[in-house]
Amino acid sequence: MTEPKIVGIQGGPGSFNEAAALTHLPTVGIANYQLRYLHTTENVFKALEKKEIEFGQFALHNTLGGEVEESAKAMAGRNFIIIEKYKIKIAHCLMISSKAKLAEIDTIITHPQVLRQCEHKLEKHYSHLKLKICEGELIDPAKVAELLGKGELPVSVATLSNKNLAQIHGLSVVAEDLQDSDNNYTTFALVKLLSPNHHSHS
Repeated sequence: MTEPKIVGIQGGPGSFNEAAALTHLPTVGIANYQLRYLHTTENVFKALEKKEIEFGQFALHNTLGGEVEESAKAMAGRNFIIIEKYKIKIAHCLMISSKAKLAEIDTIITHPQVLRQCEHKLEKHYSHLKLKICEGELIDPAKVAELLGKGELPVSVATLSNKNLAQIHGLSVVAEDLQDSDNNYTTFALVKLLSPNHHSHS
């Protein structure tokens, strides 16, 4: 048996990043792989540089939200090649702790991209809620969902992302399809670092 390829992704278990990897890695010839859940694009590049992973994957662009700034920032000045780009359809749902009622929610914590993709519907239905973007790994709604499920965030917090997160972390889904358009696709990049003697302008 050959060793599985280690692929580090920007999301956590249940994230759209994971869904993209599970769907597309086999189609680019990586059938035997192990995912590392790294939550941020910066973490993906750091793990590549430390050779903890062989490939990295992160979101580049979304049809509604435009460029993923977190990724653009992490890519700047780094020497890598994009092996493949692929996209998946994205639908966002609002999730809360199973111990909470919707009336108790005062804050939604999610990724800035998600807020852009759901801007109008959030304004229409949830304008009373604070919209918050956190630093570090909590920029990833999969991480927010994990901590919410463990009771490590206040029950007044909701997150907005892939419905799978609710199943994994025992959260209640209180609204579905909050993206502003059904035509909502995110493009992901599968990358690897160039060896130091190569020069690339990816």
